[in-house]
Amino acid sequence: MLALALMTGCAGGTSSTDTAMSTAVAPSSSARLAPPGDATVAPPQSTTTPTTSTTDPDPAATDCSPSGRPTTVAYRTIPGFDTDLTSIDIYPPPSTRCDAPVVMWVHGGGYRSGDKANRIRDKVTLFNSAGWILVSVNYRLTAPGQVASAEFPDHYDDVAAATAWVHDHIASYGGDPARIALLGHSAGADIVANVVTNPTYLDAFGLGLSAVRCAGPLDTEGFDKTAANATDPDGDREQWKAALGNNPDYATATSATMLIEPDIGIPPMIGVVRGTPQRQRIETAFLETLTANGIEATTIDARSLTHGGVNANIGAPGDTVMTAPLMTFLTDCFTRDPDTGVTP
Repeated sequence: MLALALMTGCAGGTSSTDTAMSTAVAPSSSARLAPPGDATVAPPQSTTTPTTSTTDPDPAATDCSPSGRPTTVAYRTIPGFDTDLTSIDIYPPPSTRCDAPVVMWVHGGGYRSGDKANRIRDKVTLFNSAGWILVSVNYRLTAPGQVASAEFPDHYDDVAAATAWVHDHIASYGGDPARIALLGHSAGADIVANVVTNPTYLDAFGLGLSAVRCAGPLDTEGFDKTAANATDPDGDREQWKAALGNNPDYATATSATMLIEPDIGIPPMIGVVRGTPQRQRIETAFLETLTANGIEATTIDARSLTHGGVNANIGAPGDTVMTAPLMTFLTDCFTRDPDTGVTP
């Protein structure tokens, strides 16, 4: 069923990029969940002496306090790339129960810029206040003309690898690996939409689409790149060509609306509708295609917001557009029985 959250208002939020709130950790050479021929997926290490601890905390431990565990972890290492590009920042609430829901956030930036620390402070406050763990994800970026430049399918593979790391290790931070929500904005929304509609990416790390309890790809025309490329009023064509054009079929192979199928485990989703008439048609069509295939979809009317405002308003004081419907969606996602669909 397509639910519509008719919540509009003034754009708010912070006006500058937040600084990083965690400590970098050197990656381990120990492999976890790496597909054949791929790079390693690193377990956590100590933040104080990162070179002396390569043992995973015991996920079965009764003490779920995150104290002493790393706040930044390299989820994989790729030769030639800075490990910060394949790392996550983990923000547990001050007091974490042993089965806390987990919200993963994937930043935007046109596939070539952005960072996991951008616009993150209000999100930390919002999700931690609900007792949830926030995990903010970096991924390799496209840098045309440079040797260390991501191309198709690197961005998608990285987010899938991060999801697999969280699924495998978040219990040691007090998180529940069965309750992971994957959210993203702009290029991050495009990446999220691909990871949760195309089973290939998570399958490479031993997971099905059902490993993600729910998803929120927020504001992208990338749902249908063929339609967007026809007139390209927002100038997205060149960024997609630069990042994904090594696949000559990228316009169809990475358009999530065209990947939706019933009964393959695609999770419930929330999205926004805003922007130009073409953008609104593309975003509406994505959500309606989910519904037509038996997948629950919730729409936020974000026509009052700019593209950047969709991101900045999440958790921002005074926001009347994004925060309430997103939290309602996530609360339902985390409390509903995934098998019966019943909320206790």
